[in-house]
Amino acid sequence: MKNSLKQELYKFRHQRIPLYGGIALVVLMLYSAVSSSNPSRMLIAQGFGAGQWLTIIMIAIASTFVAMEYQNRTIMTLFYKNSNKSAIYFAKFIVMLIYGALMSLLGLVLTFVLKAVMVGSKYSWGAMYGQHSLLIDLLLNTAGFYIYLLFIIAVAFLLITLIRVNAAVVGIGLVIIFMGAEFSSLVMSALPHFSAIIKWNPLNLVFVINQFANSSYEKYSNLSLPQIIIGNLIYAVIFIAIGDVLFKSRRV
Repeated sequence: MKNSLKQELYKFRHQRIPLYGGIALVVLMLYSAVSSSNPSRMLIAQGFGAGQWLTIIMIAIASTFVAMEYQNRTIMTLFYKNSNKSAIYFAKFIVMLIYGALMSLLGLVLTFVLKAVMVGSKYSWGAMYGQHSLLIDLLLNTAGFYIYLLFIIAVAFLLITLIRVNAAVVGIGLVIIFMGAEFSSLVMSALPHFSAIIKWNPLNLVFVINQFANSSYEKYSNLSLPQIIIGNLIYAVIFIAIGDVLFKSRRV
């Protein structure tokens, strides 16, 4: 496992996709900032949309990181050099978690810079606004994103090992992010007697990004904060396990 992790880290560092991901995050956060002539406190607390943009970026990069092995036919060399296919799979997953943490840190730094440039001292980081200070809200939203990151990377890895079409994986990921929560809410509203079961569907788990900082989102997810965190972790483990089985069993 240790050797696989070193190998995957080396490969990832020497590719261009990590750089592209960072550039994309900068551009998208700038877009969120300049598209609003007077950024609101909520926009700042959400890191100028960093959590939303990062989920999209991470889906694309995670699926590409696995897909390139099949596209370049390097997957056969990997399997030849290392008979432990699970070690390869989990090493790639850990690399994505490390990259996601670094991208989250980049999002925080950019938020501080954009806030200083766009609104200056209009909103104090330490002043209380509702439940928390602005800084605490930002940190909680970042924590919520990272919990969801475990889930979304597991989904991306599962889908790319299943269908091996990168564009399709990104498309499905976008549907999950932008339409999944709304669809889940509609189903729960249409079938209130089954909401206790439906609320645990994976599409509903995206609310964790905002629910960390704002407990009012519980009325949309119908899950408490501990429940939605546990739900994300359980589904992440399930999808990782299924993806690992597919990764080991699919012919190359």
